[in-house]
Amino acid sequence: MNEKLSSSPIGHIIFDHDGTLVNTDFTPFTLFTGMRELLRDLKVLNFELYVWTSRPRRSTVESLKKQEIANFFTDIYCFDDGIPKPHTMGLKILTDGVPKDQILHIGDSMTDIEGAKAYGIEVIAACWNSPDQVEKYSQLADCTAININDCKNFIKRKFHV
Repeated sequence: MNEKLSSSPIGHIIFDHDGTLVNTDFTPFTLFTGMRELLRDLKVLNFELYVWTSRPRRSTVESLKKQEIANFFTDIYCFDDGIPKPHTMGLKILTDGVPKDQILHIGDSMTDIEGAKAYGIEVIAACWNSPDQVEKYSQLADCTAININDCKNFIKRKFHV
């Protein structure tokens, strides 16, 4: 991604936790390959980053700290913060006042896609942990990413970076 920095955010990107940022299929949990670099690149470009998850707050914060990525995120909204996914409450709280065309959600589940669509924002179906979902999600999401590079390419096109 090109490196350019401005005072106001280029855009707002909301990540799901389990299956998108972090592989929670096995313990200990690990970041998906390339995720730390993606987060770092997005911060350099001046994106605001968030987490919207069905995981409880305590375990989300613990996981983000353990993976050493907590500092990348402006805010998080968890299962126990209000009405859970796919309800749009979390998305509204995280991005209240931001024009919807400046927001993107990246998630790996039907609740991620349903919530983003109900809120009126674009969504990338993160299929790097579930390639069997590509066909199903390609009918519903704005982009189906089988790897982090697919995700980067969609972000470049959407936000002109």
